[in-house]
Amino acid sequence: MPLQPDTSPPILLGKDALNEGIPPTGGPAAAGYLLPTMLNRHGLICGATGTGKTVTLRYLVEQLSARGIATLVTDLKGDLSGLAAAGGGSDKVRARLPQFGLDESYFRAFPLTLWGRGGLPMRATPSELGPELIGRMLQLNDNQQGLMQLLFRIADQQGLLLLDWKDLLALIDHADQNRKTLLAEFGTISPASLGAIKRKYLALESQGADTLFGEPALDLTDLIAGNNIHLLDASDMQPAVYGILLLWLLAELYENLQEVGDRELRLVLFFDEAHLLFDDLPKNLCKEVEQIVKLIRSRGVGIFFVTQNPLDIPEDILAQLGNRVQHALRAYTPSEQRAVRAAANSFRANPGIDTATAIGELGVGEALVSCLDENGVPQPVSRLLIHPPASRLAPLDDSERHALLKNDPLKGKYSQKLDRDSAYEQLQQRRAQAPAPAEPAHRPTAKRKPGALEKSFDKMATSFGRQIGRELMRGIMGALSDRKR
Repeated sequence: MPLQPDTSPPILLGKDALNEGIPPTGGPAAAGYLLPTMLNRHGLICGATGTGKTVTLRYLVEQLSARGIATLVTDLKGDLSGLAAAGGGSDKVRARLPQFGLDESYFRAFPLTLWGRGGLPMRATPSELGPELIGRMLQLNDNQQGLMQLLFRIADQQGLLLLDWKDLLALIDHADQNRKTLLAEFGTISPASLGAIKRKYLALESQGADTLFGEPALDLTDLIAGNNIHLLDASDMQPAVYGILLLWLLAELYENLQEVGDRELRLVLFFDEAHLLFDDLPKNLCKEVEQIVKLIRSRGVGIFFVTQNPLDIPEDILAQLGNRVQHALRAYTPSEQRAVRAAANSFRANPGIDTATAIGELGVGEALVSCLDENGVPQPVSRLLIHPPASRLAPLDDSERHALLKNDPLKGKYSQKLDRDSAYEQLQQRRAQAPAPAEPAHRPTAKRKPGALEKSFDKMATSFGRQIGRELMRGIMGALSDRKR
């Protein structure tokens, strides 16, 4: 059931670290509280490695689950599966309990669906990702990216379904074997570019990327049902594939969820190592992500970006993140000092805190926090001792993962991969049904040796034709690259 967030209690993020753990005062809108009403205004969790940002993420996800708000958390390091087990094994967490008036009964497990490593496969079809995202996943250059767009046009025109990994590979081979036939309609198809695409494709397959493509593809309604925590363990996923998967998730949620307005919250996304979403992202794609972040709140979706440095997030997107938690940053180099200044300037000033200095002084589990009040206005920055989590910090072992998967209600839907007739099977059937080519009659003829003038003319014509061909292909590829998926 989707939650009306204005009816749920505010989330206490922590206690005043400057006054020996005194809780914030002034009611739910005071500093130190996160209002569920404001979750779809998005957020940012930043901090250097080892400063506590993952523990803060864990605590927030627990609190949302307890309030009936579904979450999807991406985990590139494989640290967070312990959400499914009760805490109590960390001396540091246990030592913090008395500061918040808690005892051992506070520790508990949370409902978790595990995706990725050791869990359910999170799949998409090549058609759903589209040529632009697949091209970025393969790290294609401009010419190769244009050719990938062309391959998808060929598939559309010939009715070839692209549903799994081998379909796209079969399409590449089909285009290579039928370059002369396709020439009249689609222009020259470079065998060198096709070969480069195929090599990159097979290289990703050897790294396990083939498990991303296939059916049944992820059903978005499974993410927004109930208070479940959906954890994507991407610890065995290549960074390029991980970044593309995040882009695809954002686009799918935005395109397929209906508008519900600001008062209904369906899902909160937590993107760990969020810089991988934006690394080398072309300007046009970055603008599309910016637009999605701006408008997806009307679909009942909030987003928290989790990264080490606020400069990892494009400025126009960073400006849309209203709820901010900043753990310690160390500033030894000029670039690190710029990051500290950028982080400090992103907060609403508090006369009692030198924000730039405090960022370098924060201890583990401390953070500078500024959240939106009920009117959407950022609160002055506060220095907080972050609330301890209730779940286990250590990840699940293999036997625990197996038990969790065995009892997951979604297992029956996603565990068995479907293999419908699609491009791979369609092309096999065409080859099997194609008539054998007739053998031409052999008529031996005497070969005439061309004269010097003919050789010169042929050479000039060939050179001219190649130049025209190159210019024509650049025009085609440029037009294709400019088209939106």
